[in-house]
Amino acid sequence: MQNFNTNRLDYFDNIKWILAIIVINFHSFVHFQEVYPKYSNAFNYVIEFNSSYFMELFFFVSAFFVIPSFLKKGKKEFNKDKIVRLGSGILLVIFAVNQIPDIINNWGQKSIFQLYINEITHGLKPLFDLQWGQFLNVAWFCWVLLVMTLIWSYFTNKEAIQNKPNKPLPSFVTIILFCIFMIPFNCLAMGLMSVLGDDFLGIHLMYYLPTYIAAFIIGIQCYKNQWVYKIDKTYGFFGLVLFLICISFSWSLFPGMTVGSFYYIPLHTGCAIGMCLFIIYVFKTYFNRSNTFTQILARASFPAYLVQSIFLNILFKYAESAVSWNPWAVTLFIGAMATICSFILGIVLNRLPYTRSVF
Repeated sequence: MQNFNTNRLDYFDNIKWILAIIVINFHSFVHFQEVYPKYSNAFNYVIEFNSSYFMELFFFVSAFFVIPSFLKKGKKEFNKDKIVRLGSGILLVIFAVNQIPDIINNWGQKSIFQLYINEITHGLKPLFDLQWGQFLNVAWFCWVLLVMTLIWSYFTNKEAIQNKPNKPLPSFVTIILFCIFMIPFNCLAMGLMSVLGDDFLGIHLMYYLPTYIAAFIIGIQCYKNQWVYKIDKTYGFFGLVLFLICISFSWSLFPGMTVGSFYYIPLHTGCAIGMCLFIIYVFKTYFNRSNTFTQILARASFPAYLVQSIFLNILFKYAESAVSWNPWAVTLFIGAMATICSFILGIVLNRLPYTRSVF
């Protein structure tokens, strides 16, 4: 492979911490959509918009850096590093993050040890019915990413990813045809999920899986062929138009739909690819810079993503009942507070000896 362009990629770090903030606030909207039924439709638009692209962008950004890491470390060390990093995140969520809110909420009723054991026992029940996503919580992303990465590594060697010619960025027609090509796979995933369950083997909402896989593969190809440097204004706004067409067409087919119905729309791949193209262009053009503060946020974004449930669940119980503001203000306030607390804890985890090397 030719030497990769050495232009700055600070915008990828900025995308990471911005996405972490979006995800935390997304979960605040999901919760309060049920708390405030009158605002359900309005909140639903926020949820629909974000769920149409953000996890795909996470998979894309993660996959973008697997080739340089693989070439630098070799297959054995690469696999070990991914297992330790992503596996540690999974264990942190299963054995700490999931238990802390309930222990705090039931403080004084039993000993901490009894509360912890009860929560572990209750939390791992889905293990036996194969609905692993329920106890993986937000770490389902780490699990799916780990599986994808190890599968890619198994079928890859250094010779296979070196000395490859750069391919041009796919044309608009090719991108549109690919989105159409993905429709039957999305439909197949919908059918499988209706049979296997929402969290089968840790795959949260399986109807998204084909697009997650596509985003992962595209991220690898994007590094190999240096496509990020070829995404210009034309491609950026093409992506925006593609997103608007796909999501508008979906809404026209399902007027008044809820979040649940939106998840079943087969045009999700077009929405995700379109918005990802637009976001990459915008960040590459206007946010390709960093400073000490943004670097700290970028490093803390992964642990902040993992620990968000601690603060969201505590705030949902104690803060929402104490605040009598407008529902939009309550939702945004609790989302903002959870974001700040999650990033503070994420920064702390980045300073500790072991977790610093992991996260």
